[in-house]
Amino acid sequence: MTVTRNLTRRFIVSAVVAGTLGSSPAAFAATASQPSPAAKTAAAAQPQVLQRGMNVVGFNAATAKAHGYKIVTYANGDQQSVPVDPKSKLPKSPILHRGMQPLNSDYDRVVGNCGVSWISVRQTAASQVQVGSGFTVSSPAISYNWTISLSDRNGTSHQSSSGGLWFKESWGRVWNNLNQHGYTFDYVSSGLAELANGTVCYAGRPNVSISGLS
Repeated sequence: MTVTRNLTRRFIVSAVVAGTLGSSPAAFAATASQPSPAAKTAAAAQPQVLQRGMNVVGFNAATAKAHGYKIVTYANGDQQSVPVDPKSKLPKSPILHRGMQPLNSDYDRVVGNCGVSWISVRQTAASQVQVGSGFTVSSPAISYNWTISLSDRNGTSHQSSSGGLWFKESWGRVWNNLNQHGYTFDYVSSGLAELANGTVCYAGRPNVSISGLS
């Protein structure tokens, strides 16, 4: 996220900020102590951790045998590659749980001089995805405005959220059951957080993409 102190360039200011910038610190604190139910919900949202990296999807028994391993299947159907010699110091593989499928997912984050913005996506059905996005800033924030854009073979759509942060330093939200066809390219197209010290912190442009969406 990047920072600017040219407040005349601000194009999004929440009702919370508009109503409190001219108030005394005491009045502002009194207002902030009673957030609306919608603001409480937005501030309390937590990003969902998505599986990333390389994950076990199967085993090649011939390769395992050639290198002193064997593939074992446990009573519950889980599988694992283990050394043939039980006294061997060779490491066992991670367990492949029965019915487990690798997640079609992606994650990205951008680090700036006043915070970190992030976005994640994972496929949840044949033509549906779940997208999460949010940020962490360097000092307490009072409001935010956030928009993500999603593109697929049919065009581009948008999801937005805004509200008060009540001196929190992080925010995140997950959007579920979003229809995407063929592929999805998702990014933070517009995002800012206004900090209690007057700093306006703009998001970078983290982006993610996955394919194979029928």
